[in-house]
Amino acid sequence: MKRQIQIRSRTPLRVPKTPRTAPTQTHTEKRKDSSSKQQDPVNVFCRVRPLQSDGDLTCMRVKNSTTIAVNSQDQLLHHKQTPGAQREMQYIFKHVFQPDVTQQDVFAAVAQPLVENLIRGRNSLLFTYGVTGSGKTYTMTGNARHRGVMPRCLDLLFRSISDYQAKKFVFKPDRLNGFEILSEEDALLERQHEMNQRFAGAGRFAFRRKDSDPEIASQASVEPTPLNTLDEDNMYSVFITYVEMYNNSVYDLLEDSGIQKSLQCKIIREDANHQMFVHGVTEVEVKTVEEALEVFQMGQKRKRMGNTILNAESSRSHSVFNIRLVQAPTDCQGERVLQDKQTITVSQLSLVDLAGSERSSRTKNTGVRLREAGNINNSLMTLRTCLEYLRENQLTAGCGTASKKIPYRDSKITHMFKNYFDGEGQVSMIVCINPRMEDYDENMQVMKFAEMTQEVQIARATPMKPDLGLTPGRRKANKLFKIAVNNLNELGIPEAKHLDVDVGLVYSLGPDFPNYQMDSPETECKIQELMQYLEQRIEKRRKLRANLELKSDNFRQLLMNMDRDNLQLRTELASMKAVYKQERERSLALENKVRIHESSIDVLNNTVSKQERKIHELTQKLSEQDFMLNQKEQEKEKQKKKYNSKLAVESDKNKREFDLKLREQRAKMQERMRIKDEKLRLVSNILQSEDVPSLARSQSSENILSDKERGAFTARTESTVPATTRTDIYCTPRHGMAAANNRHRRSRSAGDKWLEHRAANPVPLGTIMQPYLKNRKSVTKLTDMKELTGHGATKYCLVSQDADTDGDVETKLYKGNVIPTCGGGAQVVFNDVECLKQKSPVHSPTRKRPSNANLSASAFGGPLPTSTTGLTSVQDVASRCNLGIEGHSSKKSKM
Repeated sequence: MKRQIQIRSRTPLRVPKTPRTAPTQTHTEKRKDSSSKQQDPVNVFCRVRPLQSDGDLTCMRVKNSTTIAVNSQDQLLHHKQTPGAQREMQYIFKHVFQPDVTQQDVFAAVAQPLVENLIRGRNSLLFTYGVTGSGKTYTMTGNARHRGVMPRCLDLLFRSISDYQAKKFVFKPDRLNGFEILSEEDALLERQHEMNQRFAGAGRFAFRRKDSDPEIASQASVEPTPLNTLDEDNMYSVFITYVEMYNNSVYDLLEDSGIQKSLQCKIIREDANHQMFVHGVTEVEVKTVEEALEVFQMGQKRKRMGNTILNAESSRSHSVFNIRLVQAPTDCQGERVLQDKQTITVSQLSLVDLAGSERSSRTKNTGVRLREAGNINNSLMTLRTCLEYLRENQLTAGCGTASKKIPYRDSKITHMFKNYFDGEGQVSMIVCINPRMEDYDENMQVMKFAEMTQEVQIARATPMKPDLGLTPGRRKANKLFKIAVNNLNELGIPEAKHLDVDVGLVYSLGPDFPNYQMDSPETECKIQELMQYLEQRIEKRRKLRANLELKSDNFRQLLMNMDRDNLQLRTELASMKAVYKQERERSLALENKVRIHESSIDVLNNTVSKQERKIHELTQKLSEQDFMLNQKEQEKEKQKKKYNSKLAVESDKNKREFDLKLREQRAKMQERMRIKDEKLRLVSNILQSEDVPSLARSQSSENILSDKERGAFTARTESTVPATTRTDIYCTPRHGMAAANNRHRRSRSAGDKWLEHRAANPVPLGTIMQPYLKNRKSVTKLTDMKELTGHGATKYCLVSQDADTDGDVETKLYKGNVIPTCGGGAQVVFNDVECLKQKSPVHSPTRKRPSNANLSASAFGGPLPTSTTGLTSVQDVASRCNLGIEGHSSKKSKM
């Protein structure tokens, strides 16, 4: 990165804890050796966070995809250029991400090349740097809706190696930053042990089950395009470690602490290959993205977070998430991993989320938070010092001056990644910027650090994979061969089981010798490397000669077997030809017999078809006769039911007529007896009393009697006490019928008010035409005259439902006028009958219904008078309903 305008002052460097002494010879040799290799600069990217509100002032401006401009506070506040003040400063990065950039764009530009290096066997380091609250954690991990760099790296990695993963526990960590290969039996025992722990809920499985996060599933569904850079003849496994540096101490976030709640501090060591690692760290083998994110979430819950004034969820430690990819070649058949530890290739991708630098004057931290902020700032200052010393040593490498000793051990974060800065992998950095005016001073320090970091050159590592001489593509070839064998077996070819595929060694001594110059001071090192190449070639040649001799012997034996088999097959062929000639003659004779039998079969088939047609015709005739007989039987049953129903109707009709006549005769006799008893009572009163009753009273009685004899179509409801003896008749005075005016008409200004009298549970009609009475009141029984007169009803309607002779429901509406009487009651005079009847379109025999002749006016509290003439429609109505209702109470006359 180049700065176009000189900054006014430079921040002083922190004095290192270790003295800067002359490096040892080994460091010098390493530096010279790394200088001879191809070098790459540290890739620095810049991401600008969006402003939280539109009213915030910004001190930065993105000019293009690689340049960002920074303005001083005086220029923004006073809008004028004062003498001696800073002008606009521009910083150039590898790429500058706009505030509205997506997480996918950041991943594609920054992390996707690192995943490709991981598959190729190269190490990579990516860390985020910036002030607190600038979006470092969001860029690295993201959230449920917008996944960060880490989940996308895992997703891309697993989609690329999905079909080439080894079974679990084939590779096992040796606790010394290396791996060993287990046999199939040992790996099976390890898988069973893990399954028992999972069922028992022991170890980390109990913690995972208890603290599982529902957001994990939503963070694993982006479906990137898989990479095509992997070796298809290798087996792959992914291991994960997750540690944090808190107060300059290393803690394992995936450690199974058991009953202890606090994590144990770990130490950083150097392995046999001079690689730095955390001793005793927990390495978890994962097979899917979901499982990897679940392990990450388990460690995330242990990570130390805090609440400050500048950030509600501030990281109080540096977190390191390592993705280690272990790969090893397969055997000649491409089915199993070679049981050779020297063939294992381990590559690592380290994702580091650095804690943000803070100023105590702004955060107002005290106590523990102040101590945490001090340790964070010290570790970041150590990182800056190490990178600046690296740059100075690289600039003065050709001048012959002594190099400065780089203080890696002053901080755990620099000590752990010492190998990356010495040339063991690619290094990238994302600088996160919060463009608010309040963070101007902190952002300037970040820009200076980014400017200096881009000038550091890292030696490009060239991992050398062992060449075993195996055929490339053997795994795929063996798979296709098995598919072909299965297809031959399905076709019924038994010889396919004995076929074998040979994908053996490739006869090549390996790559060419590297070019070396023997006049350099590193001649001894070059000679050692040449000796290694020669030893590898000698070993390769020995294996190839042994393989060639074995194949020659096998080929010679195969030729002998083929010659012997050829002679045997010729003999068998001569005998088979003779047998074939005999079988040919026999088959011709059989063909003649078959033709004769086929002709006879055709004749028989024609005869059978004729007989079947006759059987079919006779069966149809029989079914027609059965159908006609069934129809006749049904007609007979219908006629029988019809005549039975008519007979029942006629018998019911005659019975009702006889009952009506009997009731009429009884009513006449009772009326005559009552008249006689009334006359006798009057005579007795005359004899016992001094005053003679008036003629009007006797005339009234005569009128009553004459009215009864005439049979006027009215009825009265009267409270009478049945006489048990003749004394009661004489002692109880009787009153005549209450006078009423049949010509009475009420006022029609308010409209007619109807009183509808119907059964408590009427039969639903289900018809389109329904009885409709406007301004009505419905009742189910009349026990008191107030129910008739209390509502001011002028019309009365009695709803009757009966079954007709065919068994269908017949609804009749008996309508009448309510006429008031002189005694304060009312009587009903019927003047209309409406009938609503439903009939079935198909005639059905009439069922016998019970007679309704017993329905009389006695249900309403009074006798039903009828005329002495023959049965008419009016008399039938009088026998089924109450025709008159008298509302006044009868009074006993005093003797």
